[in-house]
Amino acid sequence: MRSLLKATHLLLAFAASAAFLAPTHAERYPSKPVTLVSPLPAGASTDVVTRAWMHCAQRDSLAGQPFVLVNKPGANGVVAASFMKQQPADGYTVMVAGMSQTTITPYVFKKPPYDPEKDFEGAAMFAVSPLTLVASAQSGIKTMDDLVAYAKARPGGIDFGIGAIGAPGHLLSAALAAKLGIKATMVPMNGEPNGLTALMGEQVPVMIFLTGSATQYIDNGKLVPILNFTDKRLPTMPAVPTAGEVLHDPGFARTAWIGITTKAGSPPEVTQSIDRWTQACLDTPEFNRALKQALFAPQYVSAKDYAGVVKRDIAFWRPWIERLGITND
Repeated sequence: MRSLLKATHLLLAFAASAAFLAPTHAERYPSKPVTLVSPLPAGASTDVVTRAWMHCAQRDSLAGQPFVLVNKPGANGVVAASFMKQQPADGYTVMVAGMSQTTITPYVFKKPPYDPEKDFEGAAMFAVSPLTLVASAQSGIKTMDDLVAYAKARPGGIDFGIGAIGAPGHLLSAALAAKLGIKATMVPMNGEPNGLTALMGEQVPVMIFLTGSATQYIDNGKLVPILNFTDKRLPTMPAVPTAGEVLHDPGFARTAWIGITTKAGSPPEVTQSIDRWTQACLDTPEFNRALKQALFAPQYVSAKDYAGVVKRDIAFWRPWIERLGITND
């Protein structure tokens, strides 16, 4: 009996010591800075709203830790996604991702560099933006009829600037040319900022942009809006026709979206936290003002519904990629 009591006392002492040494509660996320990876170069309208989300999420102790923004442009998201795949699934590296990088880019490769539905998990979407086809003022193109005439007057047709091979602007430009029955060459620009420079430098006559990226240049007369890929005319451009009006195909009303993605397998509290921060940001006038200035509209999609949006857009874009024979290999 005495030896049993002694053993019991030893076990109790060991348990008390272990309890003292163990943490009393799980580590709160985030407990250190979070890296936010962006697949786009600084200066694009998407980069503007990315920074607005980041500043909002780290302000007022929503996250309690600073964010470090790392721009990794290249190959329309492949560089950023490849970097993201190499990071631990711990929530301390997250990525801002749009419709293009998530539902188009991997499928323009014969061997996809990543699987957006298996490698990553959407945490929350927060904004959408229309897409606009613009022409340089020097081109003389002011309407869709002008664009068709321009293409038919040249043996090689018309050059479309594209942000990257397989980007929404690429697919929409190629599909638009096919619908109109005109010859067209797609000229990669490595991002919207370079595309703007090329347009105003008369290197290409037309290009499709996120509406917010082109608005400043439309307002000052350097670019002319030709077509909006929307289902209704934009209040800010009431004279500009929609893709539905011109192409008689409602499927071409494509709205770009942006959200925050985690690596697959990250702890549930990571997604829950990002979702909570996003909802809180969308309730602030400052964040909504930043979205409006970049011509993005606020639109919340939860992690639960994120996957459905991804599947829906893949179902639209993938057949067009195959039909047009677009490849980045």
